[in-house]
Amino acid sequence: MFRVSQRTDDLSLLRFSTRDPLVWITPDQFGRGLASGSLRREWTWLAFVDDRPVARAVWWGPVGSVHPVELRCLIVRPSISHPELWGAAIIRSAHRAFAEAGALFAPEFVVTVEPGEQSDLQVRQAIGWRRQAAVQAGVTLVLRSDEVAEPAPAAATVTVR
Repeated sequence: MFRVSQRTDDLSLLRFSTRDPLVWITPDQFGRGLASGSLRREWTWLAFVDDRPVARAVWWGPVGSVHPVELRCLIVRPSISHPELWGAAIIRSAHRAFAEAGALFAPEFVVTVEPGEQSDLQVRQAIGWRRQAAVQAGVTLVLRSDEVAEPAPAAATVTVR
């Protein structure tokens, strides 16, 4: 089941973490984002198996924005096989809801990579399943880092900034 988060999910959202090598939204960042309005419960989605959250997706928008403009965090529990399928399904579910609420475009999927780490095998694997999720969901994947990035291997619509 895929659904938007609710206040009753706050503890699950804060406990949801990953050992993934990519930059993701930490509990502290999530709380600050909720307080500022750049992250919102209605822009935060969860996937459940047997009432246990197995995936989390957090969209971001400028303070005061009506709709999110970027998917900034997609994490799937390591025990779940085929994270790309779970990622694509949660993205499609959320984007359908955003469109029904009046969003005119699908937010980009932004993956932040620490400078110089794109050649690391674990980082490439983490980017890889997210790239597959983006392709399956029909969204643009953007790789971002603090240094000038080199183009990622093409297999999906990928923009590097």
